[in-house]
Amino acid sequence: MQKSTHWNQEDGISPISWVAMLVCIALFIYEHFWGNGFTTMVVMLYCSFLLPSVLLTRRVQEKYFLYTLEYIRPFRTFTTVMSVAFVCLWLIATYTPLIH
Repeated sequence: MQKSTHWNQEDGISPISWVAMLVCIALFIYEHFWGNGFTTMVVMLYCSFLLPSVLLTRRVQEKYFLYTLEYIRPFRTFTTVMSVAFVCLWLIATYTPLIH
């Protein structure tokens, strides 16, 4: 079967992905010491959506999901959007009580 040419994604993990993973680790450390139940759940959801969006690189897709390359792209886009949404939700939930 031919490889999909609809999308030229990177083969490895990009620097932005490394930063997102480091942010995830930093959020887990912060939540361990200063978090509450709600914000910890938001960080865990962030991590669960971050992993597929970061780790489904082109190389992984071609190795394990060769016949579904066209369907992985919207899934990866969705998980990226959800990761950004949960980081924003975490920022609002963490720092809003400090303002009042």
